Amino acid sequence: MQIFRISISMRGSILLLFLLAPSVSVVHAGILERGRVLLICHRTANRDSPENTLESLDLAARMGCNIVEVDVRRTLDGQLVLNHDDYLERLTGGMGDVELTSSDELGLLDTGAWMGQRFSQMRIPLFEQALELARERGIGLALDLKSKGIAPLVLAALEREGMLERVTFGGEWDDVPPLYPDANRDPVASVEPGVDAGHVASLHREGNFVVANFSANSHEMDLPAMRAAVAAGVDAISVDYPRLGADAVGRPVEARLAVLARQASSGSIPLRIEAIRELSHYPGFPTRRFFEHWLRDPDDRISRAAAVALVIARPQPPIQVFIDALAAPQKTARQNAAWAIGMLGAPATASLLSLLSDKDPEVLKEALLALSRCPGEVPADRLRPFLGSEIPTVRGAAALALARHQPAVAARAIQDLLARDEQGSAREYAQYVSRGKPRLTQQEIDPIVENYREQMKLIQALALLSPKDALHSLAAQAFRSAEDPSGVTALVAGYQLWDRIAVDPGIAIRALDSSDNLVADRAEWILVQAGPPVLPALREALNSADQSARQRLIRILAWQCDSESLPALRKLQESDSQDAALIDWAIDKI
Repeated sequence: MQIFRISISMRGSILLLFLLAPSVSVVHAGILERGRVLLICHRTANRDSPENTLESLDLAARMGCNIVEVDVRRTLDGQLVLNHDDYLERLTGGMGDVELTSSDELGLLDTGAWMGQRFSQMRIPLFEQALELARERGIGLALDLKSKGIAPLVLAALEREGMLERVTFGGEWDDVPPLYPDANRDPVASVEPGVDAGHVASLHREGNFVVANFSANSHEMDLPAMRAAVAAGVDAISVDYPRLGADAVGRPVEARLAVLARQASSGSIPLRIEAIRELSHYPGFPTRRFFEHWLRDPDDRISRAAAVALVIARPQPPIQVFIDALAAPQKTARQNAAWAIGMLGAPATASLLSLLSDKDPEVLKEALLALSRCPGEVPADRLRPFLGSEIPTVRGAAALALARHQPAVAARAIQDLLARDEQGSAREYAQYVSRGKPRLTQQEIDPIVENYREQMKLIQALALLSPKDALHSLAAQAFRSAEDPSGVTALVAGYQLWDRIAVDPGIAIRALDSSDNLVADRAEWILVQAGPPVLPALREALNSADQSARQRLIRILAWQCDSESLPALRKLQESDSQDAALIDWAIDKI
């Protein structure tokens, strides 16, 4: 989050590029407010819901965030959308670049399932949709502009939506000041965890708005450090985990949920329905038992409101026109017909197999990708040869298809391919480090990007394996303590464990003892998001764990609001004074 990562020593020209909106001017007074600690969320609620989606932006606002960062990029047809790194591979089932794809096509791609099936069917939103939502929720936005030269489009959208005075600018925003001189006028100082009150006071005397950063560092889940920063007098904390941030600034989300649950349980029907609808917008919280209860309410309107929160229905368009186009002489027709069949998940496997002999790699890639999405039977010997392709994206698509149709064969083949690629990436990264990390040429960057695209598909392929193979293969990726040049492979694998780890919670519980803080943090949040099925194993592990792991177990039980753990926590409270404060907090939260 570039806006909030300006070191004090770098104030000057760099600060002028990334500072926030004014805290004292009349024009921008709505963004930076003194008198209470603001909660700033990096890249929407990205640790709880797929980043840069309307659902994730909405969740950040509902959890009490005052300012939320979003990434803005231009599509092939000139539309502004929310997207961070341009690659469709990481966030969707597609392949390619956001900026080379039309907004209509992007609207068909699922940008939620990469983070787990519970989020499937989310979409890449238009920038104006995000502005409208932010205005409705009364929050400010920190705009990280990813495409060059989009200031006129961005400013026009802000004017239309009445949000010009509710945003700040970062990223590729050089062309904003000539059109909007009031942008980013006042100084902001970003400080790291551990800042003391004296330092904060000194920065305040210099006129700075002080933001403590708990995003993209080893303190992302450091709730005590967040509280310490608030106590030191910072004006805001910037977080990746807004639920923790809300707790740190004294506005816990659980308190609001308790009020809504009471409103939904009694009173007038319209107010009860509104409370149920509001609760349905808090994914990742232990509210399902309430919906199951209200589903049995004697009033049909209440029962329907509970059911609507859980049900999505979509019609499937006709497919025959695309099947016919698979035999067309034009390469574009074959490629895009294959893409369409795959997106629709149609039973057209036999027709798609005819494209596996196509000489065009783009047609081949789309055929393999489509096969990975369609029901039917594809022999392993028709797919395995493509794992040896010289084109990384073809290998990735082939791995997905093999995992879908021949999971027993795919389990070993994909792990071997992933291990080979990771070893190659590690060697190349070591060489890059030994050269002093020089600026790479585009010719050097291109193959790295292609390998990255493949690795994301390999992780997705692991998620398609049998439950046992998927669990152990994904866990091996999520909990490995190794240099990851991409920075996301282990993280994505970890997200895929949220809905799988209940089969064997011990895998994640053991990872809580990891000496690698990032691995232990990942294991902790996996167990938080895994829900009630893992709670018995967590309670059992509480008494035998060492202090570090025990502290994490206590936090997990608290975040899951596990009332059945209260007797064990109270007993532990009597015998362990070291964790007394933590246990007090956990009991209070539950």
